[in-house]
Formats: sequence, C-alpha cells, structure tokens
Amino acid sequence: MRYLGFLVLSFGILASATTQVTLYQGGFAYVEEERALVLEGDKVAVIEGLPTTVIPGSLTWDGIEVLKWQLVTPNLGLESLVGKEVLVSYAGRTARGILVSLQGGILLQTEEGYLFIPQYESVLSPNKPNLVELPALKLYLSAVPESEKLTLRYLARELSWEASYLGTYSEGTLSLRGVAILRNRCGVDFHGAQVNLIAGEVFGPKQAGAFRAEALALAAAPAPEVSPVAEYYRYALPRTVDIPQGETMVEYLPKTQVETEEVYRFAYGSILFILKFTNTTGLPLPAGTVRVFGEGAFLGEAAIGHTPVDKQVELSLGVAFDLTGERIQTEYVRLAKDRYREGYRIVIRSAKEKPVTVEVIEEMRGEWRILYSSLPYEVLDAHRVLFRLPVPPKGEAAVEYTVEYTY
Repeated sequence: MRYLGFLVLSFGILASATTQVTLYQGGFAYVEEERALVLEGDKVAVIEGLPTTVIPGSLTWDGIEVLKWQLVTPNLGLESLVGKEVLVSYAGRTARGILVSLQGGILLQTEEGYLFIPQYESVLSPNKPNLVELPALKLYLSAVPESEKLTLRYLARELSWEASYLGTYSEGTLSLRGVAILRNRCGVDFHGAQVNLIAGEVFGPKQAGAFRAEALALAAAPAPEVSPVAEYYRYALPRTVDIPQGETMVEYLPKTQVETEEVYRFAYGSILFILKFTNTTGLPLPAGTVRVFGEGAFLGEAAIGHTPVDKQVELSLGVAFDLTGERIQTEYVRLAKDRYREGYRIVIRSAKEKPVTVEVIEEMRGEWRILYSSLPYEVLDAHRVLFRLPVPPKGEAAVEYTVEYTY
C-alpha cells in the first residue's frame, strides 16, 4: 500500500486540516473536509475512517476523476491483524508468524512453513487491532492523482444540534442566554471544526433512535454570524469547536436582556403564569426549550418555535398558585335547527396581596356573534376572543357574555 501525504486517523478520532460541519436540528449533518489519499496501486485510492452513519448517495469530492467507488467495512478484532506478525500460545507451546487466516482456527506463515492451529489459548501482537467499525471509501481512478489531497463532502446521520435557552427573570427583565447542544454518535470525533448551525425545518434523513451520553461544557463564545440560507438561518460559530462522541454544549447567544411582561391567563379551569416578551436580542431564535430561573428557584420551562427578530414570545411556565377560575354556563337556548344562544360567566378569585389582570380567552364555534358582554373584548382570530379581567387583591371578579352560534 502506498501513501500520498499523511493520514491522521486512529480508532474513531478524525483529524483534518479544514473541516466544516453544518448541523441540522433534524438529526443529520453536512460535512466538508480535506482528506489525504492512500493509494492501493496506481489507480485505486482509499479514504479510511468515515462515519458509520454516512449516507452513501451523498458522497461527493473534488480534485480527482473517479470511474466508480464503493464503501468498504473493515475487519474487526483479530481479523484486522491478518497479514501482521503475531505470537500464538497453544497446547503449552508458542509459535510466531504472519497471521494468514482465521478460518477454522489460526493459520500462520512461519519461517519453517505454514502452521495451522485449530485451537489456541492466546494471541499476542505488537499491532493494535481495529476495534471500531469505520467504513472506508474506495475510489477507482481514471489516472494517477496529481494531488495528495481531496475535498470530501457527505451527509451523515446521528449528528445534530438542539437549541436550549437559560433565562433569569427579575422585575420585568429576562436575561436570556442561548446554548447549542451538539450531539454526535456517528462513530468519529471532529476536532477543530468550523461549525454552522442551521435553524429551520429541513426535510432530510431521519434520526434513528435516542441515546445517552455525557455532556462536555465549553467556554462561552462571542455571538455567531447569522445569515439566511434559502428558507432557513445559518449560525456560524466564531470559534472552531471539537465535536467528540456524546453531547457538547457551546454558547451561541450571549446573555441578552429583554423586557418581559407577566401575564395570567385562564384556560381549561386553570390560570397559567406566562412570561411574554418581544425578541429584541438582534438574532432570530431557533426552536428550543427555555428554562427560566428567578429568586433562587426554578420557575418553569416552555418550548418556543422558530422566532424571527421582533416577534412576540410567550413562555407558559406553570399554574398560578393563588389564582383560581370557574366557567359557568348561564344560558342555553336552541333557536332553530342550526342556531343556538348560549351565555357564560367566568369568575376569577385571587388570594394575592396586589391587583392583577387575568386574560380570559374563549373559544367560539361555527358562525358566531356576541350579543352581550360585560367587558370589552378583542377578536384574536376567527374562533377566539380575549377578555382582560381586572381582579382586586384578595377578591374576585367576573365577566359575562352571551353569544349566538349558527352551524
């Protein structure tokens, strides 16, 4: 086997002069890296140590003309020592030679000839066996390559990222920090990679199964460079990142303060505690989980969708302890075959020491019109209206309305 250049590859650890890893939230990644060529003869080149989850149909390269190619799975354990010198212990004796075959036992090529050992006790080798099943790319070339390297590109599953946010809330201000969780179980580690994070719903290969891994925290980084890519956003991290097997966390949104409003909302018999803010961070926020802390306690968590700049965000963190609500039907009349009149009274009771305003959102059905309302209301959409109900300290308040439906 002849080498062009020097390939640094050892048991699942991938080193490359220039590596770009673009991670998607759907469980896959696009990798572009510079790789050295290993020649088997004049017109057959091999690139070893590809991820076990590489998608064969996505492989492309620059720098050489290829007639055909194939992915090859390497031998593992003792099979990877075939062709190398070993010392075999058997029946109280030892024999040294080149391992030729493992079919039905061990076949050695010794100085005296070939020795077949059907049963053996141990095998000693100065060479470390291959313990990681990493595929290799074999390229059949039209001519001897002029360059010692090529640029390889591919998609791989089990490489992805997830957005996570840590928030600290105090007196109308939420300090928000964005953390990217980089997940890797593709079989190889990437060192010193330029990492891009793609936010958006991209149709691609599905992620297979869940996994558990240890987490490695990285130092906080400056804000990424954000740019649109087709219908998505790309976050280019300003520093190179190591992506070992497991989970790695890196900050991509430095701590930013946003003005926040406390909202109480009556829904399905409970009154939710909600933090509402406008995305004034200067960056679009990828979909993820927001965990909020305040006053030395965990206040709750909520999921957000992909949020452009200046769009409003609502975080439903939990149920208010000292606010309760009740919805009472006060009227039901069938006016015609497909027309009804209904009346409702929503009562909110408070044990708080201060006055609050509770949002009451009511669902409407069919074609509707409100005939009477004790409070002004806002039409949110074709099937929802919003009442804002002031509630006094340690007291109660109610809103009543009558609606007519046509189905």
